[in-house]
Amino acid sequence: MATLYVRNVPERIYGSLRTRASRSGRSINSEAVEILAEAAAVEASHTPIVDRLREIAARIDLPPDAPTPEELIRELRDAAPPGL
Repeated sequence: MATLYVRNVPERIYGSLRTRASRSGRSINSEAVEILAEAAAVEASHTPIVDRLREIAARIDLPPDAPTPEELIRELRDAAPPGL
């Protein structure tokens, strides 16, 4: 298991961590590890939008002659009444 040292923690943050650990019935170290685990899980669940769009596009499997998004937008824009 890795060891992580955190230096120069502001008193306000350390106090909040100590309070949170006390409420949870954990040590300050255990509470810090829990917070880091939660943050890492959130980060891992958020894939960049470009990656997500690529995943969706791969599942759709459009034919090669399908219009591009740009073509569809242009077509809709050109068909809209003036002033919209």
